[in-house]
Amino acid sequence: MAADPTPILELIDGFRRSKTLFAAVKLGIFDGSRPLGFATVRLLEACVGLGLLEKRGSEFVNSALADQYLRSHRPESLAGYARSAGNGLYERWGHLEQAVIDGAVTQSPAREPAPEAYRDFVAGMHAFGLLSSPRVAAAFDLSRFRKFVDLGGCTGHLALAIQQLYPDIKIGVFDVPPVIEAAREYTGSRAELFAGNFFADPLPAADLYGLGKVLHNQTEPNIRILLERIRAALPDGGGLLIAERLLDEDRSGPLHVHLSSLNMLVAAGGVERTFSEYRTLLEAAGFHGVRCQKTGVLVDAIFAQK
Repeated sequence: MAADPTPILELIDGFRRSKTLFAAVKLGIFDGSRPLGFATVRLLEACVGLGLLEKRGSEFVNSALADQYLRSHRPESLAGYARSAGNGLYERWGHLEQAVIDGAVTQSPAREPAPEAYRDFVAGMHAFGLLSSPRVAAAFDLSRFRKFVDLGGCTGHLALAIQQLYPDIKIGVFDVPPVIEAAREYTGSRAELFAGNFFADPLPAADLYGLGKVLHNQTEPNIRILLERIRAALPDGGGLLIAERLLDEDRSGPLHVHLSSLNMLVAAGGVERTFSEYRTLLEAAGFHGVRCQKTGVLVDAIFAQK
């Protein structure tokens, strides 16, 4: 009896689903926009099939899922994440074959991203963080620490999640200037904001640092440099909290981590790793007591101590 080819057919057509979502978000469909054009109804009907819209009489309205996660003004909106993926990552994935051969995508000359691209990136990372940071913050007992600074912390979602659990802890966010400028609307006065480069500038004083989805962007030489800088800045007994997607030790999964690793290949030259690989890097930099906690969400937690 022949095997069912449906899984392969669904994989072949998978990009059509993503591109339908990207187009609908970019055209403002879930914010109520209805662009003029003969093909608009075809896009709306496809969104009904994806469970993102519902048809009521002659009108199309958001499903509950889209209303929560795809309307731009919602704090938990993934619309910025979708725009960022559709405007940049989608094109880069078109070069996956060459990236596999070369080990990286050949980058065009660097350009300063447009302000709207930064806003989409920041909004996307914030929404992703709202889904994952509370679990990361709760993974270990952090009650003894007095100041937490998230390095590369974007909107401060991890810092805010930690402060929610430990109201007495002071929090800060360190990131590049354009991200810090965009992050102000998310943190308000709750977090101290620091603009800079964590490879070149002094790190703000803290007894607990965070690295959320930072190390997977970096080569091992850069990771060693960064970890050594963090260890030098920490007081004795200070800690480092890391949030990353972790591969199983036998590298058999999870699938979303393998796909993320390919994404890092085409987007940033990075890679996803196992806990053992991160532990080796941390211990080589002088950290001890390295522990891992699976969170049940898209990123897991690692803790290490000076």
